[in-house]
Amino acid sequence: MNESLKSVTDWLNAHKRQTVMIRKQELEDTDQTRIMLEDVEYKPSTPTMDEYIEGDSLILHGSGAVVNEQGDIPLPRSTYQIYVDGLKHADVQDQQLSMETERAKYEIFIQS
Repeated sequence: MNESLKSVTDWLNAHKRQTVMIRKQELEDTDQTRIMLEDVEYKPSTPTMDEYIEGDSLILHGSGAVVNEQGDIPLPRSTYQIYVDGLKHADVQDQQLSMETERAKYEIFIQS
C-alpha cells in the first residue's frame, strides 16, 4: 500500500462512527453518497475466472444513501466501493479529504 493510500485509509479509520459525504466525479457525472462509516476494508485486486481484474479498492462499510434531487435512495448493500488503482494524489485534511484516481475524483468530508 503506497503512502497516499495509507493516509486515505488512516483518515477513514479515524472517522469511523461518523457520517461522511462522498462526492464522486467521473467524466461529466457527479454523484453524492452519504454513509455512516462503520468500517474500512482494503481489497487488493484479484483476477476472476474470466481473467477480468477488478482492481484495488477500499470498501466503506455502513448504512447510507445516494443523494439526488429526487431525495435519498438507500444503498442496496451497506457498502460503498472506491477503486484506488492508479491513485494519482490524495490531499488529507482534518475534516475532509480529496483524491484522484485513474477513474474518478473524490471529495469526502465529515457531515455534521
